[in-house]
Amino acid sequence: MKNKQLVAKIIRTITVPPVMVLTMLIILWFQNNELFSRISDAVVAVCGLAIVPVLAYPLQKYIKSYKDMGREGQRKLAFLFSVIGYGLSLIYGLIAGVHSELLFIFFTYFLSVIFLVISNKLLHIKASGHACSITGPLVFLSYFLGVNAILPCLVIFSLICWSSLALKRHSKQELFFGALVCIIAFLLTLVGFLFFFY
Repeated sequence: MKNKQLVAKIIRTITVPPVMVLTMLIILWFQNNELFSRISDAVVAVCGLAIVPVLAYPLQKYIKSYKDMGREGQRKLAFLFSVIGYGLSLIYGLIAGVHSELLFIFFTYFLSVIFLVISNKLLHIKASGHACSITGPLVFLSYFLGVNAILPCLVIFSLICWSSLALKRHSKQELFFGALVCIIAFLLTLVGFLFFFY
């Protein structure tokens, strides 16, 4: 049992959303030279999608309304910082005229966090923000890299879900709806971009 827990913790630690997003951006940097038209585009993508959301954890102890809330406070603050990071990235993308595929990523991330709010707060359907955040990079890598990336991404997704269940961080339902939120955001954005940009 201890070995199982240890493996689950290792998997969850090395696949936290900021690491997943950063890994995706690095891979896309080398695979698609046109995705980042300027260095500033890459900097904004890394900061907005990876760094800003994770700032919630070290800053929690300095924010009065969150510092005594423990892990729940971390989750809520991380969600708020995600909205800020994704929102600022999208605003930058629209103003700076980034490559359409990078704007596609920004739109999907922002839409996914909006859908998480709708699911959790309005519909009262618990959707895991963690599952949503790790699904995004895997979906994008499968989309941009093609068929050969699908199987490895599915394996990684399965391992991450297993680790969350083994550590009792989320239920199967929360993981399912979290991933579903991301996929719906991705598909809606894709349809919109196919209609307006391609």
